Amino acid sequence: MRRWRGSFAAVLVTGSVAAAGAPAAPVGHAGSGTASGHGEGAAAMAVSIGFSDFTPSAIRVLPGDMVRWTNDSVRTHTVTADDGSFDSGALPTGTVFERHVDAPGVQRYHCSVHVGMVGSVEAWTLLLDFPARAAAPGRAFPLSGRAALAPGAAVRIQADTEAGFVDVASTVTDADGHFSAQVMPSKSATYRAVAGDVSSPPVTLLVLDHTVAATASRVHGRDIVRVRVTPPDPGADVVLQLRIPERFGWWPVRHVRLDEGSGARFVVRLRRRLPARVHLTLRDAATLLAGSRTFHVGPPARHRHR
Repeated sequence: MRRWRGSFAAVLVTGSVAAAGAPAAPVGHAGSGTASGHGEGAAAMAVSIGFSDFTPSAIRVLPGDMVRWTNDSVRTHTVTADDGSFDSGALPTGTVFERHVDAPGVQRYHCSVHVGMVGSVEAWTLLLDFPARAAAPGRAFPLSGRAALAPGAAVRIQADTEAGFVDVASTVTDADGHFSAQVMPSKSATYRAVAGDVSSPPVTLLVLDHTVAATASRVHGRDIVRVRVTPPDPGADVVLQLRIPERFGWWPVRHVRLDEGSGARFVVRLRRRLPARVHLTLRDAATLLAGSRTFHVGPPARHRHR
């Protein structure tokens, strides 16, 4: 990428303001749930200034997005461009420094008070969101992103499985610059979005063939379903479904996330015995990634004596 040629509009805000926005990542994104980043309503990316570092230290944004640095430490810091194009000046604890990104490119910065505190802001025309979790082989997986392009612009999704990038899906941008598409991965790969002669930085989609093991027991009239997912996937979503005759099929009745040990527990109280199963899903609690065998929950069947 070429160096940043655009300018920033800076705002210095004093007072106690908590950092907000996208969660920290190896490379952060401006929040994709906001507008496209064009003018008013642009997305904002939050950077926390700690005791001795910027978190995240590297972020990716669209032209028009805002970057917001908040000093969350007890020390005074600065946000100073390496090329001298901007300098926040002294930022006491709780102070916020904001700048809008005007053009694609990379801007590196540092704290002029403390050696070794460095960060960077990368502005791209296209950004593909980091996948929130792993995909399953042979099952549809949604990829989304944002673009500093006109509504209706054609975007291609490409995948590289170590043989070079090839088109795997296509979509168009909406009125806010967002886009999304379904891919069907067979194994882990690198993905990027392409529009004309511009492309996004690559992201990695991990593909795992999960196994969902579920066991049920009945204790004091309650049915306890214990779940274990392998390989481990802490924080993933699992859904308990029951086959209910009156509803002509399977229905979700409980939704939880796996704990740090990749396990979960459901507790239900049923008056009759029903088939059950547990699905590992995406965050929508509906898109299937893997499922357990069918088992039964509820009171034991009563035997009739002749």
